[in-house]
Amino acid sequence: MAEKRQLMVHHGHMSDMEASLRYSSAPHRREAILRRIELDGYVAAADLVTELGVSPNTVRRDLRRLAGDGLVRAVHGGAAAADMAATPFTDRSVQASAAKRAIAVAAVRHVEPGTAIALDSGTTTLEIAKLLPSRANLTVITHSLPAIAVLAPRPDITLIGVGGQYSRDTRSFGGPETLAGLEHMSVRTLFLAATSLDGTGVYGATPYEAETKRRLIALARRTIVVGDARKFALNAPIRVCGWDAAELLVTDGVPPGFKDVAVELASPTPA
Repeated sequence: MAEKRQLMVHHGHMSDMEASLRYSSAPHRREAILRRIELDGYVAAADLVTELGVSPNTVRRDLRRLAGDGLVRAVHGGAAAADMAATPFTDRSVQASAAKRAIAVAAVRHVEPGTAIALDSGTTTLEIAKLLPSRANLTVITHSLPAIAVLAPRPDITLIGVGGQYSRDTRSFGGPETLAGLEHMSVRTLFLAATSLDGTGVYGATPYEAETKRRLIALARRTIVVGDARKFALNAPIRVCGWDAAELLVTDGVPPGFKDVAVELASPTPA
């Protein structure tokens, strides 16, 4: 993330003992956590342990309480703002399903036979996995468990699954092991998903997710962003990249005046 903000509020010259007493109060700790998330959109549990001077168990209890009260959203390794895309993968997969399939149909037209492609994790990229053409001699690299499950039975595809620490929220692998697994790979085309989109670029939900997306962008010769129009109305805390990193956005709609990257509009087929 950008610069780490210090939670401590100094009143004159506060001693270490005074600071410790300040955050030994659960209400004060939770207020401090909420201020940090309000500023940054996300906070790592490990950072809270250091900054608040409390144990990991105390931080976990505070985050569970805040999440239970609906004030934050629990994510891998910490907590995020409650108003961002908090819907579980299984629920997201049925939202705007017609639009996602139409986007996938348009996106697979950009798959070049005989090349390697990378699929980011997400419900729209899962639709792309389902529609990849047969007998195209493709190599597919992905850290998405649902995409791996879809592609594993296909003998016509060389599948490279990248492991790491599994996130149930995204049904994908992430963390240092995933980044290391991607380090020496190269692909022709990356299909990049997003938690949210705006005029400045692509956003993700957590630092792990954002770092994985950036590594995928670095290994691809071209990046195609895929996401339905609802993504422009959602908020996410971590900026993954600007539009200069993408060649194309495939979507079913953009806000008025959006001219930040080439756009291909996909129209859902009426049922």
